[in-house]
Amino acid sequence: MVHSMRIQSRKKKFALTACAAVLMLALPAPSIDRLFAWSLRELARIPRQDARRPITADKTAPPSDEKCLFDAVNDLSICDDPEVRRFIHVYLTRGRPYVVRAIRRSRLYLDEVDFIVRNTPGAPPDIALLPLLESGYSPQAVSRSKAVGLWQFLGPTAKILQLQNDAWVDERRDVKKSTIAAMRHLANLQSVFGSWDLALAAYNGGAGHVRRAMNRTRVSTLAGLNKRGALRKETSEYVARYAALLVIYRNQDIFGIADELGKTEARETGVIELEFPAHLERLARAAGTTVDEIRALNPQLKTVLTPIYERAYRLKLPAEAILALEKDEEMSYAIKFTSIRKHVVRRGESINHIARRYNARPESIILINNIQNPANLRPGRTIYIPI
Repeated sequence: MVHSMRIQSRKKKFALTACAAVLMLALPAPSIDRLFAWSLRELARIPRQDARRPITADKTAPPSDEKCLFDAVNDLSICDDPEVRRFIHVYLTRGRPYVVRAIRRSRLYLDEVDFIVRNTPGAPPDIALLPLLESGYSPQAVSRSKAVGLWQFLGPTAKILQLQNDAWVDERRDVKKSTIAAMRHLANLQSVFGSWDLALAAYNGGAGHVRRAMNRTRVSTLAGLNKRGALRKETSEYVARYAALLVIYRNQDIFGIADELGKTEARETGVIELEFPAHLERLARAAGTTVDEIRALNPQLKTVLTPIYERAYRLKLPAEAILALEKDEEMSYAIKFTSIRKHVVRRGESINHIARRYNARPESIILINNIQNPANLRPGRTIYIPI
């Protein structure tokens, strides 16, 4: 489990608490009224007489807009940016429920995401926290533009990154596969634009949008593009929002977030390889777990069946469920077969007619294709026939 990081040096701790105080003082009064601002004591847990002290970030370091985003977060000079302070304030007030839910959800997936990020050459470890902003760390998240999963991939991008989306799975929701794809995509953007802040902006707004803005303004930094208003509002705010969430995540105790999260007992999980398609309800009964828990660990699954076309399908389960299945594995399989054939339904064909043609059982065809109404079989539909 990736635990919240605490600032070790007294200097950095004071800088953070002073930064929290400045959040309230830096915003115009109407904005504070609209955001229902907390008192300074509630917001930063510091005495009121300290509220007007300036941020004590390292003044020997270059300004935050001239250094790497992650270095600026590390030494808190990122808090010199009024946009970052504004979003810290937003996420600690009206956006606080979102932040608490996102961090709580991240506990289920962050170990796996963090492992992949840390094993990606050149990737900053804090990229593992980007789904806090993208999806609230929910694999089930769907945006208004139909982006899906932890990393919010649109259909065309997912196809380019070879994430499968069919009747059985949507790999945009697969934590491991989507994270590997996201890191490949982000690494490519970083190599194109030469900086992580521009790469992140391009991840949100599209590489073409950022490149056109750079060509039009002849500006090569994110700060410069934002000053000229060259990017769409969502894209111009994206990195500041992400930086704000990083500061909050790293300092949950100071901002009082840790108290609201509560403690979650880490549950050991493992992976089992299924020789044949498994029915989740049958598997849950045999394993002594629930369908909801299986779905939470395998959010890519669309139906009650694991993909029928994939032998040795890897399914994530609680460790104790795997032990139970090793004793009674036969009960988990929905159907066994030697091979799978594809068939495109023709006009006038019925399940019984198709079953006779392939010498298969009608009920098996209905089961593995999740056919809700066999009497209403649509011509042109591709179905799978277990042989």
